[in-house]
Amino acid sequence: MASSPFQVLLIDEKLRNTLAQLQAFLGVRFDQAEIEQVFIDAETDQVSFKTYSFYRTSSFWNAAWTITGAVDEYEPETLFLKSSGGIGKRKKFDLFFANYCNS
Repeated sequence: MASSPFQVLLIDEKLRNTLAQLQAFLGVRFDQAEIEQVFIDAETDQVSFKTYSFYRTSSFWNAAWTITGAVDEYEPETLFLKSSGGIGKRKKFDLFFANYCNS
């Protein structure tokens, strides 16, 4: 069975910790202003679809790797987090959440 392309996370204080742990696990630094924007939008705008770009890298040798998020207008309390591109990066992203959900 294929895994979902998104990780579904509630927008609450636990999300801050989860994103911090994910950054450490992946060895990257997310755009902190973008993380804060998720929380600002959760308080001030619960009626529109929103997208966020937490991390993006590319190199001459490897495909671009992005970690993005979206909040649906019908589920304003939920962040849909996704890893795309990057050789082997999606697998590591999925491994984090496999371990995270089982801990």
